[in-house]
Amino acid sequence: MKAAAPTLVSFAVTRECNLKCKHCYSQSVDSPHPRELNTAEAKRLIGQIAEAGAHLIILDGGEPLMRPDIFDLVRHSQSVGLTTVMGTNGTLITAEVAAKLVEAGIQALAISLDGADEETHDAFRGVEGVWEQTLRGIENVRQAGIPFQIAPTLRHGRWEQWGAIADKAKEWGATAVEVFDYVPVGRGEEYPEFEMTVEERRAFVREYIARQRAEDEMVYRCVALPQFWVEVEKTVPEDEVLTKFVRSCCAAGTRYCCVLYEGTVYPCMVLQEKAGDVREQSFVDIWQKSEVFQILRDRDRLEGKCGRCDYRYICGGARCRVYAKTGSLTAEDDACWFSEEELKR
Repeated sequence: MKAAAPTLVSFAVTRECNLKCKHCYSQSVDSPHPRELNTAEAKRLIGQIAEAGAHLIILDGGEPLMRPDIFDLVRHSQSVGLTTVMGTNGTLITAEVAAKLVEAGIQALAISLDGADEETHDAFRGVEGVWEQTLRGIENVRQAGIPFQIAPTLRHGRWEQWGAIADKAKEWGATAVEVFDYVPVGRGEEYPEFEMTVEERRAFVREYIARQRAEDEMVYRCVALPQFWVEVEKTVPEDEVLTKFVRSCCAAGTRYCCVLYEGTVYPCMVLQEKAGDVREQSFVDIWQKSEVFQILRDRDRLEGKCGRCDYRYICGGARCRVYAKTGSLTAEDDACWFSEEELKR
């Protein structure tokens, strides 16, 4: 059966970065990968992503603004009909860069902010002084009129700062806050102590739901924590669910995938099981035929508690975390806090 088109695709255009973030899934360094896709290859890939039926492309990295042809790639992405957004640390966005992004046609930015204060953010990002640089970048984006969201990473002992970050985001005029649960992959494998406990995740989800229910303007989303949607269905009236909440589950390989700078295709930026290589096969063929994607799309193959769960089609467990811990695409997610009885509809 032909696979549904991807809703969005992330293209990590470079591994080069000016920061040294502890959670970096692409293990970025201060130089490009020797086999980084060149401009022609990158444009061909972007065209194939559009051909696959994707609606949205996220250009990220590394730090995408360190790639010399990034504005050309934004223009090309626009020309093939993709909604084009960028994930950035914000430190390189001068007024001139913001103007160039507008001219190239960028439609939104996701700017990482991993603390509610300078000390917390800079320690996690690995370079002193980047808090101030990021805030200047946000102001330049705001002045240029580019829609933007703020993207914090939840981690053990610091997760409660997300609320203060969300308050700042609203004050700055952000359209959304997209929260990422810490998954120890890439460089993150070196810092397992940042992974939240099950209790912390559940506390976050409850706080997240309460904040969204009280909010009429800001949109909240979360990544790598699909159990939140089960909690939403169980605790939020249906009319509020439809009007206030953005559906989020483990979309790896089902509605989303990631392509790295040297052509490797993964189901997700933090689920790093190779599904193909765009230098060897077209992106369309990989999306349609990859065995890795076929496994992830069949929720009836899930094992253990996930396989018995009536919510497996809307949640499915955090496949990224399961794979990082077990090497399996189908094992149960032991971070789920619901009992077997609670998982019956």
